[in-house]
Amino acid sequence: MTVRLTGKTGDFLKLAVSAAGRGDLKAVKSVLEQRPHWHKHVGSHGRTMLWEAAHRGKLEVVKFLADRAADINACGTHYTPYFVEVSALCISVHKKHHAVAEFLRSSGAKSNIHMAAFLGDLNSLKKFLSRSPKRLNLGHPQHKMAGKDEDGLEFVSRAAPWATPLCYALRGGDIETVKFLIEAGATIDGFDEQMFIAADDNFEMVKALLENGADKKFAPRVCPDGSELYKLVASYGVRMSKAELNEELVYLCRGDRGGDPETVRQMLQHGADVNFQDSKGKTALHRAAKAGFVETTSILLENGASVYVRDRDQETPLFDAARSTIKKTVQQLAVIDMLLQAGADVETKNRKDQLPASVARKPEVRKRLNARKAP
Repeated sequence: MTVRLTGKTGDFLKLAVSAAGRGDLKAVKSVLEQRPHWHKHVGSHGRTMLWEAAHRGKLEVVKFLADRAADINACGTHYTPYFVEVSALCISVHKKHHAVAEFLRSSGAKSNIHMAAFLGDLNSLKKFLSRSPKRLNLGHPQHKMAGKDEDGLEFVSRAAPWATPLCYALRGGDIETVKFLIEAGATIDGFDEQMFIAADDNFEMVKALLENGADKKFAPRVCPDGSELYKLVASYGVRMSKAELNEELVYLCRGDRGGDPETVRQMLQHGADVNFQDSKGKTALHRAAKAGFVETTSILLENGASVYVRDRDQETPLFDAARSTIKKTVQQLAVIDMLLQAGADVETKNRKDQLPASVARKPEVRKRLNARKAP
């Protein structure tokens, strides 16, 4: 397979790293024929081709890149799930890619105290600390964007004092490791914000931080959903502001956030503005309509959601429902019917002078909307 590089700054991640992550050895070879040095190139959040292959468990590609002298100890991350940068060995162990991990170990990949903390390996952690107690609060370097070069965006490793073993343990998710490090004297003060981010809304992790003096102003603002985490932070006086509650309501109703009906109901009961518009002019109803959330849409309408609110493109929620490409067309049509019953106008035009039926991508949706047009 020949990969055609475009010369754009995104080529490395979109073409090279993604090929390695897919395990597409032919594509990897094609990329390296054009950019022979890219086996050592570093992308966003430290990701290299070898790191991504290890992350995805693609042993053949890992071996190929290692044979070309790619750095088997290079650290990287995907920010949302992992937050902190970990080595290829660490991520392969974490993802249970045993063959990749064994190959990296046999090739000389190194472990360290941060890896032990992330993986919840208490025995190794204790050994590292017994040999060098100063490592308890050692920050692990993280990559930052430094500009652009001929290969696109350039990322370099910078000191990160906050990225201590405790921070790694918090994101790793093993509470016993977290408790051990705190009892050993791990520093929280000064790194409170990063520690709470690393805790990732995990109840046990957040609880451990709050109980050990972390600044509550950095604690997570939790939807008033009655969960244990909400009760915990609320007991420390941490609650969402009205503005945060409004933003969260719209965000929660997105397709990728689930739109949990009961949480939506509770947020409305706690004062969220059902017709609040985000930076794009979208309301919770716009989001729920696009996602095909039938029950959530019903709750929003019952609580006064307007079918007439227009976003920045002058589109009402009916446009979002019409344009949706969700697989469950039955749900999509049910939401459209609910909007129509609530008074949504099929004759309303957007900024481009289009009707809801004009933006529909499914014939059955277009048919349903056209059937409601005035004769």
